[in-house]
Amino acid sequence: MKSLDHHFRHITRPAFEQYGFAHGDLVAQWTAIVGDNVAERCSPERMVWPKGRDKAQRQTEGATLTVRADHGAGLALSYETSAIIDRINGFFGYYAVEKIKIVQGTRANRGRSPVTEVAEPTPAVIENVQQKTGAVEDTDLKAALTRLGNAALANAAARAKQAR
Repeated sequence: MKSLDHHFRHITRPAFEQYGFAHGDLVAQWTAIVGDNVAERCSPERMVWPKGRDKAQRQTEGATLTVRADHGAGLALSYETSAIIDRINGFFGYYAVEKIKIVQGTRANRGRSPVTEVAEPTPAVIENVQQKTGAVEDTDLKAALTRLGNAALANAAARAKQAR
């Protein structure tokens, strides 16, 4: 039996290779490689290897990594490029990246998704959800619907309260 990681790598390899990534570890482990501070401000976009180089020569001549930085973060990141390169090369164990090209703009994926707090349901919300799920006979389904209803209605009420 093969792990899901094996299948994931096999399925995603063509997409990652299109952008110069030998495998998706740099993208998937970006925060772990460069740290939270850098990952919150930029994300890897593509790696361009020197033309006419085979895989053996890539061990001695690094690629140019293009990162997309949030607006206003490019200058500060330019001062940190040598540390970022050292972290990336240390992760791979060979000279993978020689230089970093910083492009400023809006990133499609800003790394970690924001953590949203779940509001506590009021007694009125709990009663409303219990009335609506009362006819459900399956206890597991009823419990799941109750949790979902409580969270959704409590968050909707909290957002409505903040909007006022």
